[in-house]
Amino acid sequence: MVQYDFKNISVVPIGNEFVDLILSRVHRQTPNVLRKGFTINHLRQFYTLKVKETEVSFFDKLSTIVDEFPGLDEINPLYNDLLRLSFDRDHYKLCLGQVNTARHMITDISNDYVTQLEFGESLKQCKVLKTSAIGQMFSVINEITPSLAYLEQIRQHMVRLPWIDINTPTLLVCGYPNVDKTCFMNRINTGASDDYTTKSSLVNFVVGHTEYKDLRYQVIEILDRPTFGDGNVIAALTRHLRAALVLFFVDASGSCGYSVAHQAVLFYSLKSLFMNKPLVVVCEETCLIQIREQDWKLIEEMTSGMGGYEDKEEETFLRISNMRTEEGVMSVKNTACERLLDRRERLSCIAEGLNNKYILACQEDEIIPQTDLDDDDHNVSDLLVDSNVLFKLKELEDEEGIKKAHEDEEDDFVMAKEHVREAHKDQPVAFRKIQPVRILIALVFLVLVVVGNTHGVIQECLSALSF
Repeated sequence: MVQYDFKNISVVPIGNEFVDLILSRVHRQTPNVLRKGFTINHLRQFYTLKVKETEVSFFDKLSTIVDEFPGLDEINPLYNDLLRLSFDRDHYKLCLGQVNTARHMITDISNDYVTQLEFGESLKQCKVLKTSAIGQMFSVINEITPSLAYLEQIRQHMVRLPWIDINTPTLLVCGYPNVDKTCFMNRINTGASDDYTTKSSLVNFVVGHTEYKDLRYQVIEILDRPTFGDGNVIAALTRHLRAALVLFFVDASGSCGYSVAHQAVLFYSLKSLFMNKPLVVVCEETCLIQIREQDWKLIEEMTSGMGGYEDKEEETFLRISNMRTEEGVMSVKNTACERLLDRRERLSCIAEGLNNKYILACQEDEIIPQTDLDDDDHNVSDLLVDSNVLFKLKELEDEEGIKKAHEDEEDDFVMAKEHVREAHKDQPVAFRKIQPVRILIALVFLVLVVVGNTHGVIQECLSALSF
């Protein structure tokens, strides 16, 4: 997965804009005047060049569209989820497939008409073939115009996606409008902010950045409408951000236009999404002076047990004297960033401890002594090797013993064979050549028998055998 830069995607031309773009390029790249006295070969080359240049222009532009739009498996999973909220994944793939098919169809049309132009017999015939070829190419483009329009809508949506790094520590700022969220965001932000709004306009957020102890933090302000509807954007953020802390701003006085009860409803709507994230409720102390007992109970219920799995014993209710001052804003920022640092250190210690245990286990597995399993004392700890392992080791050793016995037998056979060769190396010729001589004599005897000299042959053979 890579961090894809959607701003590099070129604008997708649609309809007449596409036609004008291609025709202007062909007009610039090819000659436009036919002189008198052109032979038929010159005419064929002239119109063939027009057709080929039109085909190349279409192919290059369509290839740019196919190559620049990313595959959904190639981009960050956070952006993958955000893009799914605005368009259909299957329709997106279908449109890219249609564009890819169109460029190959245009190439086939060009090759077909270039072949026909090679046999053109007159100026009129060549001109008609050129016009027909370009007309069919434009017809293919007209068929995929809805797909091009859909891809342009997606491109415009991709360009507006803010730059979010899922590995950077992040502060998620939540709450109803007019509860000093924007004031907090504007004061701690050290760079330009990126806005993002979903297609349904129910949820949008602003991304900024700040620094604390030489570390860079992301600050994402989630802007919710009074009627909180679609929480998929927030779910995507909380699911993919690996180190995030939630700051929920509460206006206990109700001057923001929403009562504490309404704010509690929004809080519990987000509670399931922030289950694995540490959460801090921020409220001004001046608003708590004249708060009703019923509202105070709601705030206590909101802050009970919401510190996260590792932060249940930490304070989750942060009281600030005045959020509109620099001191109050920096107090919230420092507390949130410090909480993230502590959480990060604890997770690092846990990961280091698990890693050390794994290394120790691997080392213990490597230093297990190899002992004779036939003895009563194996000298192997029962905590490291059980009876099944010992039985398996015994089987392996037995197999190795059988294999070694077979190898010894083969070595003995080879040695015996060499011994026989050495023993008969210096024997007389009779041992090595007597057998071929006797076979030759027997063949001669058979030949003579066939001829008919049986009696004489028998005597000769007996004399030969006696020899």
